Amino acid sequence: MSLTKPSWLRYWSVKKNLSALNEHSSGTFYLINGLRFFGFVWILVAHTVFVYALYNGKSVFFQALDDAPFYLYWIWNADKAVDLFFVVSGFLISVILLKELNKSGDIRLKRFYFRRYLRLTPVYALIVIIFWASKANNYEWAWTNLLYVNNFLSPDKMALQWTWTLAVEEQFYLLLPLILLFIHKTPQRSFIKIMLGLLVVSLVIRGGVLYYYDELWNANYRAMLSEKEVSLVFYGKLYDNLATRYGPFVLGVMAGYGYCFHQQTICTWVAASQHRALLLNIIAMSIIVFFMYFPILGEHYSESGGGLRLYVIFHRTVFCAAFTWFMLSVFLNFDHFRWIAKFYSLRIWHPLGQLTYSMYLIHFIVILLVMFQVNKMIKHYELPAAEALVIGVSSGAFISLLLSILLGVVCWLLIEKPFLNMRELFEVNRGATHAKPMDKSIGKIGNHDAKTGSNN
Repeated sequence: MSLTKPSWLRYWSVKKNLSALNEHSSGTFYLINGLRFFGFVWILVAHTVFVYALYNGKSVFFQALDDAPFYLYWIWNADKAVDLFFVVSGFLISVILLKELNKSGDIRLKRFYFRRYLRLTPVYALIVIIFWASKANNYEWAWTNLLYVNNFLSPDKMALQWTWTLAVEEQFYLLLPLILLFIHKTPQRSFIKIMLGLLVVSLVIRGGVLYYYDELWNANYRAMLSEKEVSLVFYGKLYDNLATRYGPFVLGVMAGYGYCFHQQTICTWVAASQHRALLLNIIAMSIIVFFMYFPILGEHYSESGGGLRLYVIFHRTVFCAAFTWFMLSVFLNFDHFRWIAKFYSLRIWHPLGQLTYSMYLIHFIVILLVMFQVNKMIKHYELPAAEALVIGVSSGAFISLLLSILLGVVCWLLIEKPFLNMRELFEVNRGATHAKPMDKSIGKIGNHDAKTGSNN
């Protein structure tokens, strides 16, 4: 009688799964680990402020905003962190798909879709089931989360409202390989022209939605976020939909395309002028900092009008274009802010970056529980409003971050990583960690001859 464990149990090896958190991979993409973790922290801090206001009234939120010093404005612009994640996702997924197209001339769609579902769903399903069993708010709609269509619901019906981002990502993953195959099979079409066209269409859609709904066209930004009648339209029609949020994904895909096929072309173009790289990097960094700190929720800038409408239409695309350039410049080694890239590329962020998915799924629940206790404590001591806000948010965010990391590790060891290990059964290629440019063609996408693989 054999006493050996079934081979599938190795997928749940705590020792191996824990060591995998910090396993060495290509340093080319270490930057992404840091960006993911700090993007998550950005969202967590903003949600902590939101929950504090939820327990104390929205007037507290806006009063805090009006009284906040300039260096805290980044908190109110945390929606940009979501766009950052979309750019990174578009980049990584496009590299994987382009690599497969480059190698075989095709994309195995069933395998790709199953791979993405297996990547996102196991730990997500556990959270959804627990949420449903608890009969929390809107639990009866939790089934839409598992089908990644929860963003089609009105925001006031969504279960786990912050997970709309997963629905948008999965919907984009459904369409991207079809778009790439379409371009590949019609080589007379230009990859860049199609992607730029999709980017322009995304802006037109955002403008069209804004114009179509009078509640949005005539509202100020504060009302969009907090007045129920307006905010339901804002979140349901403009904020949570793939049609109005796919622009950052497209920018990530364009970066992936350039990285895969045109590294030398980009580097040659940048090097053609002595100061071109420096100028582009300064512009990109200036745009990133501007949108991180722009006081859009301030009373003056929040007012309805042409300026606000232009901001709502363009701000995500402009911010993401700058971020995309910064990311690509780091990968191609002509960035001028290397201290920033080195900081975000530190090995310490690698395990934390891998935990961001599980942490993101649970963080809002953690914040709700933590801030409930923190708020009770603050009220007990009857602190002044300003002092209560600072202590409440800072301590709540710190405790929530620690608990999210701890629970994220548990989810990684017992659910997320074991199911990632199972992808070996389906011959899943890790793909995106390979740093070299592609050397073969995939039709017009690589600007090569599809049969010979030679340059045009």
